[in-house]
Amino acid sequence: MRRQRNLIGQIRNLVSEKIGDEPFETSDFDFLSASPSFLSKHAVGNGRYSEYFVRISRGKYKLKERI
Repeated sequence: MRRQRNLIGQIRNLVSEKIGDEPFETSDFDFLSASPSFLSKHAVGNGRYSEYFVRISRGKYKLKERI
């Protein structure tokens, strides 16, 4: 779980600081090269994992709004 939290935190920071524009894709984050399906696994509607992202189109995601 710790690694997952670190990845989510890194993605949130990079989106807010560097990328800025959503949607983003796995290739925007070098550290996801070892986990290329991380964004899709954690997208809304997957049903098996915590949902952190919303799929916009194939391979494109945005951060899920915090409630």
